Amino acid sequence: MTRRQPDWANVAESYEGWYQTPRGRRYDALEKSLIAQLLGPARGRRLLDIGCGTGHFARWFRELGWQVWGLDLEMRMLIRARELSRDDIVYSRGDAAKLPFADRSFHVCAMITTLETTSCPEEALREAIRVSRGKVVLGVLNSLSFLAFMRRLRAIFRPTIFSQTRFYSGPALCSMIKRVSRQLDAPVSMRMAHGMRGVFPKIPLGAFFALAVELGN
Repeated sequence: MTRRQPDWANVAESYEGWYQTPRGRRYDALEKSLIAQLLGPARGRRLLDIGCGTGHFARWFRELGWQVWGLDLEMRMLIRARELSRDDIVYSRGDAAKLPFADRSFHVCAMITTLETTSCPEEALREAIRVSRGKVVLGVLNSLSFLAFMRRLRAIFRPTIFSQTRFYSGPALCSMIKRVSRQLDAPVSMRMAHGMRGVFPKIPLGAFFALAVELGN
């Protein structure tokens, strides 16, 4: 079945505004705290933000000290990213499944809710591993959360950006990563960060979790 594409012009206008709401600020702080646990020190190293959208996380990565490149397929999102960002963040248009960069070009690749919307998630993950020399950090919408259930339920009755969004559980995503790493003959290890470690250490149930794919160089 053909996946219906979101109205990216509308998404670009509303995305940043949501992060300014009280709820959006809470989610933003939580998501960034989980991602930060996995990033490691910046020290001017190179980071590629794949599926950067409006540059919300790209700007944050730059504040942390990374040299940041942002890539997205949707021009409306990139236009907004360039409007909101400093000149020292490099944005380019490109497909996550066919990255226009050489092998091992970046110390870290970040994919924040990118696998959820790209048309070829396994190819995108494979490409991120290819161009990274250290790790790939994923920010993930959790399929096992109550919020994911409600988002999918609402989308049945009224089309939203979540109508065509994939959600991943921790175990399902780890299985996909292992499959891709075997195809590439690239050994990896994984670390996860989520907000419910005392309940289910290996199976996150919150709305968002972060996972680092660390490459065995």
